[in-house]
Amino acid sequence: MHETLRRLKDRLYRAAADPVPAASGFGPWRQLALAGAGFCAASVFLLHPQLGSMYSLPDLGDPLFSIWRMGWIYRQILGDPRPLFDANIFHPEPLTLAYSDAMLLPSLTAAPLLAANLHPVLVYNLMLLSGFLFSGLVTYLLVQRLTGSTRAAFVAALIYGFYPYRFEHYSHLELQMTHWMPLGLVALHRFADTQRLRPAMVAALCGVAQLYSSMYYGVFFLVYGLVIAAVLVASRRGAWRKVVAPAAAGVVAALLCAVPLARPYSAAQARRGTREAVEIQEFSARPSDYLRANRRSPRWGPVLLGDRKVERALFPGGTPLALSAIALVPPLGATRVAYAAGLLVAFDGSLGFNGSLYPYLYDFVPAVRGLRVPARFSVIAGLSLAILAGFGVRRLLSRIAGWKARVVFAGLIVAVVFDLQPSLPLVPAWRTPPPVYAGLGAPGDVVLAEFPFPINARDIGRNLPYMYFSVWHGSAMVNGYSGFVPPDYPEFARGLAGFPDESSLARLRQRGVTHVTVNCALARGPCDAVLDACAAASGLRFVMQARWEGSAVYVYRLLY
Repeated sequence: MHETLRRLKDRLYRAAADPVPAASGFGPWRQLALAGAGFCAASVFLLHPQLGSMYSLPDLGDPLFSIWRMGWIYRQILGDPRPLFDANIFHPEPLTLAYSDAMLLPSLTAAPLLAANLHPVLVYNLMLLSGFLFSGLVTYLLVQRLTGSTRAAFVAALIYGFYPYRFEHYSHLELQMTHWMPLGLVALHRFADTQRLRPAMVAALCGVAQLYSSMYYGVFFLVYGLVIAAVLVASRRGAWRKVVAPAAAGVVAALLCAVPLARPYSAAQARRGTREAVEIQEFSARPSDYLRANRRSPRWGPVLLGDRKVERALFPGGTPLALSAIALVPPLGATRVAYAAGLLVAFDGSLGFNGSLYPYLYDFVPAVRGLRVPARFSVIAGLSLAILAGFGVRRLLSRIAGWKARVVFAGLIVAVVFDLQPSLPLVPAWRTPPPVYAGLGAPGDVVLAEFPFPINARDIGRNLPYMYFSVWHGSAMVNGYSGFVPPDYPEFARGLAGFPDESSLARLRQRGVTHVTVNCALARGPCDAVLDACAAASGLRFVMQARWEGSAVYVYRLLY
């Protein structure tokens, strides 16, 4: 019996099957430069609609929200006296930046571009495209180190750089910021090889950088990274005793760096609340969702599950699955075992309350209770698939040489590009805000209520244009949009249904509103009746009007 189990183990696992590279570097810079040039060429082909329309957006929803976040943080850098997390929405509610992912690190990265007077939409799109570029290039570095094959690394970079999940979330800037995870894995492998403090600290800081870039990924990557590290360390005999001290130092450093971000979120929780289990259940994936292509996939959309499930179109593409399957043919080495284990954990995590792991995370990890969409764990499953696909490419190419290997490599590139190519319909963004804001005065002296004001919770996204305009004017507003809303906001919004009657004006006074705008270009129908009522209202005094997008925009001062 023992002999049978030993033979089975030898067939399934062989340490020498994934040898640790002798060198710790990434190969000649010339190879990296060629890989970068090739990845940029693929980017031009796959993302050419966006590259040709850099003042257009996937939609006028969440991209405007991201532009607002970047603009608010840039205003803070310029010296705005208001506290960082007391953003200018939902006035007078405090800590409103903590109602969603603050996206601090991408916003700091964007600040020099805004300082160079580039248009906010252009800056947004440059940041969006950088997520594809950096994620692909860092994955190349990781897989080249793990496999010793530049060709395998390049295919893996294409798979993760253009992983289909990215196009399901093409409107979410922070969800494109995935490059800190493969970089953290580079440091994690270095730590497993050397058991030294420096790579442990680098891995921890990469995890923190991921948290400051995308809180979802920062939390999920912690779980995934622990699984990868545990398997790698367990595969090296006697390593446990050597890793405890440097690993503990890395954990402490990460916690200390995370405190400044955690404190405002913890303080805001009493007002914003947490995600209820019933809401999380809706965004918990099912295994069948991995057979549902995203709406921007012309290749797979017509042939896979067609019913639309928000946030749950998780099909990874045909080539990642095929190449990963080749990689997982035994015998496996420790590296492939680690990433197969990571793949299973990420897959199970994406199932949320339909899986086995997530309920425990929800109960025992406070940060998880603020996250709505467990299905976003699937991007980390995609990282495992990309890495395993690299091993699959290495296995394929190891059996051939010369011109045949070059032909197969070229064929794999074509297959991946054909497989993952998206359709990217875009919408032109407004280049300038309505000119009326220029006459409002200093941002600290103004509180706006902007109409048409969305009365129903399902229409709250109609506040996003006003937030976008505030990138220019910076004034506080009672309007707002975020992942959470203040608990009394729905009732307040319903109370404005009769605007500009005296009851609605009284509600605005209670919130400290000083000015009211009426933007007819954003109304769903004629707004002449509202303008006539505003002119007749004793509580409003006309300030100015202008034309924007072919319609009138009025500003009134609210009288007390």
